[in-house]
Amino acid sequence: MFGYSREQLLGQPLDTLLPEQSIEIHAKHVRDYFGRPRVRPMGRGFDLTARHRDGTAFPVEISLSILQTQDGPLALAFVTNITLRKRAEMELRQRNEDLDAFAHTVAHDLQASLGVLVGYSETLIEALETISREELHKYLTHIGRNARKMSNIVAELLLLASMDRADIVSSTLDTPRIVNEVLRRLHYTVEESQAEIILPDSYPAALGYAPWVEEVWYNYVSNALKYGGKPPRVELGGTAENDGYVRFWVKDNGAGLTQQQQDQLFMPLTRIGQSQVKGHGLGLSIAKRIVEKLGGQVGIDSRVGQGSTFSFTLPGAG
Repeated sequence: MFGYSREQLLGQPLDTLLPEQSIEIHAKHVRDYFGRPRVRPMGRGFDLTARHRDGTAFPVEISLSILQTQDGPLALAFVTNITLRKRAEMELRQRNEDLDAFAHTVAHDLQASLGVLVGYSETLIEALETISREELHKYLTHIGRNARKMSNIVAELLLLASMDRADIVSSTLDTPRIVNEVLRRLHYTVEESQAEIILPDSYPAALGYAPWVEEVWYNYVSNALKYGGKPPRVELGGTAENDGYVRFWVKDNGAGLTQQQQDQLFMPLTRIGQSQVKGHGLGLSIAKRIVEKLGGQVGIDSRVGQGSTFSFTLPGAG
């Protein structure tokens, strides 16, 4: 646990196993303990840290008991390395925070979309015989749009809930097929916004898990369509980096982002320009978690008035 052999530790001061900042206060704790010896079980709320031979610190739990011997009282300590447990607790806390934030946002957005579906459906039932074809087309268009929005929200919720327990294997991605599927899902939005989509002749080969990577592309392209210019001009591409990774990117012609906005982009519940765009707020947060779980990183390059380029890296398949 500490990186020492028995022989290396025998006769050494206990401070050898303590971080520098803990040595002084630990000496006081030792004096207090021998002044009032007692049994102290594991998990009594103490935030304790130990020091490895190489100088790195790690979290521990320590139980104490007292032994009466011919040489006087001895303290008996059982030390447990709880690094894995702390990591699991942090991951669980992060997941719970994301799910809680998502639940609040999803409840609002699903309720709004359901209100539209119910309202237009009831109108069609009551006025179907007298409604014009133009009005009928408008109502059905709104119904379809909100149903697709609800479907996307539910899909992202299921993806977020399954990420930590999914047993995935990375393989060489068919990026053109993935991007084509994303554009198929966004077909209505592309047509409605009269967006110009610019695709490269080819993409560098990369490793990943196709269903997850598709969601990253979907979030990036969807945001580019929402926050791009009027009409949006969205350019997709990929470049092979010198470090063995591939960087994929989506560039828009929107208003661009301030540095403060960029710093908050990939946090849960972040929305850019809430007064202009309504939507569920965890898309980019989920994209970040996906990319990091696949061994890559997300990025943003933006200037106010010059649009934004969202990127993510994945290991190359070359």
